[in-house]
Amino acid sequence: MNNNVFCIGELLIDMVCVDNKGLKNGEKFEKKAGGAPANVAASICKLEGNAYFLGQVGNDFFGKHLVELLKSLNINTEMTVERGSTTIALVGIDANGERNFDFLRGSDGEYSFDNIDLSKISNSDIIHFGSATGFLEGELKKTYFKLLEYAKSNNIYVSFDPNYRDALITQDKLELFVEDCVKFLRYSNFTKLSDEELYLITKEKDIESAVNKLHEIGVKVVTVTLGSKGTYLSVNGKNEVIPSIKIKQVDSTGAGDAFVGAVLRQVSDIDDKESISFDRWKDIISFANKVGAITCTNYGAIASMPTLNELN
Repeated sequence: MNNNVFCIGELLIDMVCVDNKGLKNGEKFEKKAGGAPANVAASICKLEGNAYFLGQVGNDFFGKHLVELLKSLNINTEMTVERGSTTIALVGIDANGERNFDFLRGSDGEYSFDNIDLSKISNSDIIHFGSATGFLEGELKKTYFKLLEYAKSNNIYVSFDPNYRDALITQDKLELFVEDCVKFLRYSNFTKLSDEELYLITKEKDIESAVNKLHEIGVKVVTVTLGSKGTYLSVNGKNEVIPSIKIKQVDSTGAGDAFVGAVLRQVSDIDDKESISFDRWKDIISFANKVGAITCTNYGAIASMPTLNELN
């Protein structure tokens, strides 16, 4: 039987400006589903795993569209709340290919711990915390910390992705963001970071020292995504860069989430998650690299993620 992965955080609408004039001058926008933890849940279910989405969308047309999309992917939405207004991220790409963001925060930050049915979570399951908005002040942040506390006291496997967004975490909030990340890393069995996040959180200059610092904090398995170079994997004093596959990149949105989903999909099947060998981890990461790479070959995160059939 597949175990479940519970993904908590935001599910929102990305309004993507597609005429390459940036947000200020752009006129053509396309509606896409967004939100890192929802993307992770989508990747898991497209690979025939079991995922729940824990979060809040608006009781509006956008919210209904998002919940229908999750259901169409077989993501369990029993703990998804529809109330208030849906959060919207405005994403612009200018003539130089630079991305710019604006953010209309809706009710995703109001998701309360009371909405989580803890009886559904067993200690063979995984809880994934991955969120651009989870560390912004509000009810969702409190819910994050309560759920982490629950996971810790019930020995549940914890996955964490910091998902740093400079459009959301202003300079004056940066230190608090790093402190919050460290609190989660302390109890994480698995983490995925970009190299930017790695150096931001550890304040180290090279990958090995930075990854060692994460292990000292308490993380068991560290992965650092390095784009076309692959993924740096570190477990129990062993590390290696696991290569990716060559692709023609169209849009990298959601590739990291697809990668995390592919990792958790495989780990969820393993009963003794703590004693996965380094060789097995290498296979897990190699597979996840492929899933992440294929996601870059098309527009829209969820739409671009491969199914198990497409991979085979």
